[in-house]
Amino acid sequence: MPKLDIDEYWGPYPMDPKPDLSIQPYEIEFSEIVIPLLMLHGWPGSVREFYEVIPKLTTPQPGYNFVFEIIAPSLPGFGFSQAPVRPGFGPTEMAIVMSNLMKRIGHDKYYVHGGDLGHMLGCILATFFPQNVLGFHTNTPLLMFHPLENIFTLLGTLWPSLIVEPQLQSRMYPLREHLMRLAEESGYLHIQATKPDTIGIALTDSPAGLAAYILEKFSTWTNDAYKRTGDGNLLAKFSLMHLLDNVLVYWSTNSITTSMRIHAETVNKRFFAMRLDEIPTEVPTWGIKFKHDLVFHPDSMLKLKFKNYLHSTIVEDGGHFAAMENPDILAADVFDAVNTFLQFHNHTKNPGCQMNKIQADPNAAQTIYEFSVKDIYGREVKLEKYKGYVLLIVNVASQCGLTDTNYNQLNELYEKYAKSRDLRILAFPCNQFGGQEPGTEKEIIKYTKERNIKFDIFEKIEVNGENTHPLWKFLKRTQSGTFGDFIKWNFSKFIVDKNGVPVERFGPNVNPIDLEPHLAKYW
Repeated sequence: MPKLDIDEYWGPYPMDPKPDLSIQPYEIEFSEIVIPLLMLHGWPGSVREFYEVIPKLTTPQPGYNFVFEIIAPSLPGFGFSQAPVRPGFGPTEMAIVMSNLMKRIGHDKYYVHGGDLGHMLGCILATFFPQNVLGFHTNTPLLMFHPLENIFTLLGTLWPSLIVEPQLQSRMYPLREHLMRLAEESGYLHIQATKPDTIGIALTDSPAGLAAYILEKFSTWTNDAYKRTGDGNLLAKFSLMHLLDNVLVYWSTNSITTSMRIHAETVNKRFFAMRLDEIPTEVPTWGIKFKHDLVFHPDSMLKLKFKNYLHSTIVEDGGHFAAMENPDILAADVFDAVNTFLQFHNHTKNPGCQMNKIQADPNAAQTIYEFSVKDIYGREVKLEKYKGYVLLIVNVASQCGLTDTNYNQLNELYEKYAKSRDLRILAFPCNQFGGQEPGTEKEIIKYTKERNIKFDIFEKIEVNGENTHPLWKFLKRTQSGTFGDFIKWNFSKFIVDKNGVPVERFGPNVNPIDLEPHLAKYW
């Protein structure tokens, strides 16, 4: 993890020309593509937050052909990196140091993940350097200083459904309850934004005092209810060793005072005058929202700045320190986000792939590669992207008696054969059978995320009748059923070979795991 000397990384440096990585990151001599990911911590965290999540990001995962090279620096003034020696070094200057660091180590284009202060720095990088930042993933998705933020929030007290989805309203309203919590938990910010050196003297005088000051944040910012327990319930989500490791980063480097000065450089007229949250960015952005974090902002608000805000992952647990508390969830979400960013750039560079409204004739088509479909996020996908893969195409529903068995076994097939045999599973929600897929796209996304579904989910379609999707007309024409070509029920299954030709069809009564010998014929 890089140790920063600010003087070395401050200011522009001539760089050798770098390859265009806007679509593909660089490759090295093994099967996975290696993607640079800049991970930025916050306060009172440190690089120690990332120790559990880094191995998960650098290890190949089923269904993805890339892994990450992690660049996780101690921010200037934190831990092992040099602190500023004069006033005026705020978040913008810190972000520029991060940009120069990435250029100096050879990454002209890269992805960014951040939380807390790291979220702010990621926002600034995406605003200042959109040509370098290919995608921004944040576990603290919020706007800090946008003038419409308060208007949106107050409007929501009268008409919450205009601002936030009904199932998420409790994360913002009643507004009084959330404002009371925020007022209670932001007292540290007022002290550190006005007199950081004063509190710093007290905290550098006693390791126990420093630990109490930091660990209290890990308690109440993880779950507000923990403040009512005698021990802060710290060990419910964290290891004591991990917590003390983070405290020792500050104690052993005597950096608590210098770390707190960033708040004085943020909450002041100079930084407010920049109005950075009002400057939109086109960098694709993805947020993960943990239930007990300090602030919740709906997607409608985030899109005021992030014009390509692609998705929010909703987690019904967890708090502010996501990487340390939920490394598995965070790592899976980063993989999902970057995979989507890659598709976003491919569609942007090739507009014909982004919106192909003319479908092939289902009665004349020869392969599925002639068709386009929309994924569950509404993006147009040309099926020629699956050339060379064996496919299993299924119509799915979330409230069917067959759902548990089929979803579990489809996941099992995917995890077993996605990498070893190039299997891909394409699932199409359909509400034509007993009304058992009534949800909206967002509800379907939430449901599949909760089930940890790894395979590809597409938009809700019709598979029978006048509005049958052209792809499914083609599938039914090429592989008729026993009593007619119509789809009989949820979880009908088609196998498509590596040439894009449908070769076998199975009814809802056939479990996915029983298809193994049939799929094996086409590996």
